[in-house]
Amino acid sequence: MKAVYYPGCTLHEKAKELDDGARKAAQALGIELVELPEWTCCGAAFPLSKDNVIGMVSAARILSNARKYGDRITTLCSFCYNVLQRVNTAIKEDPEKKAKLNAYLEDNYGGEVKVVHYIEMLAEYGFENIRKKIKKPLKLKLAPYYGCQLLRPEKELHFDIADRPTILEKFIESIGCTPVDFPYKTECCGSYHILKAPESAYRCSYKIINNAASNGAEALVVTCPLCYFNIETEQGKIAAAYSDLKPIPVFYITEVLAMALGIEVDMTRHSVDVSEIVKKCAEAGA
Repeated sequence: MKAVYYPGCTLHEKAKELDDGARKAAQALGIELVELPEWTCCGAAFPLSKDNVIGMVSAARILSNARKYGDRITTLCSFCYNVLQRVNTAIKEDPEKKAKLNAYLEDNYGGEVKVVHYIEMLAEYGFENIRKKIKKPLKLKLAPYYGCQLLRPEKELHFDIADRPTILEKFIESIGCTPVDFPYKTECCGSYHILKAPESAYRCSYKIINNAASNGAEALVVTCPLCYFNIETEQGKIAAAYSDLKPIPVFYITEVLAMALGIEVDMTRHSVDVSEIVKKCAEAGA
């Protein structure tokens, strides 16, 4: 199995562990991730103005370049997935935007490339096939946190079912863990409010953390670097703002997948202590 891979900016800097786990886990599963040559930033956010076609050029260029290497592109960052998928949909469904973007690119791209999230790639590989390759069933109670960028708007993204997704739960089961259902799994963490109105983001993240912990989760699993930052990296500040916060470790999906496959991953960048869980996982394979 081979996949053209677009890591995106954040996975090369702030979220290296998300990228590192993805590459190592894919290799262990026999999936070849081929990084797209000479890629650029996707634009980080889909332009909200209907007339802002120039804001789609970066993503359109990535998609057009990916066509040279295959008929699909795999990404992992939720924001990258959201932007690439929505721009691809716009090109396929809006002739005017398609014409303008191709004029900028001096190309004739028509949306032929399929945008696939890493977790969708794993689903295609087969969760049962993943289960057979697990060396250390983690046996943890993990709360799957989807956030908003993977799911909405549903008509443009086509990722699972927006109000009742199950793909992360199936993934969690495949690595020997128990998925914990909790009402806030598709709520926004506060997103970019963390930059200008951090107290607003803290309030959103506080509800997610406490809701997951109250429902019995030992840890949260995420796919989005910004969600990780808001919920994990800023958890100490959230605790300072909310004295009744129930602290909980947060992992990227690729970290727990790599651990379950028996791969060593760097856990030193975590802000919330994960030593007990890592120890428990190590003992599971002893």
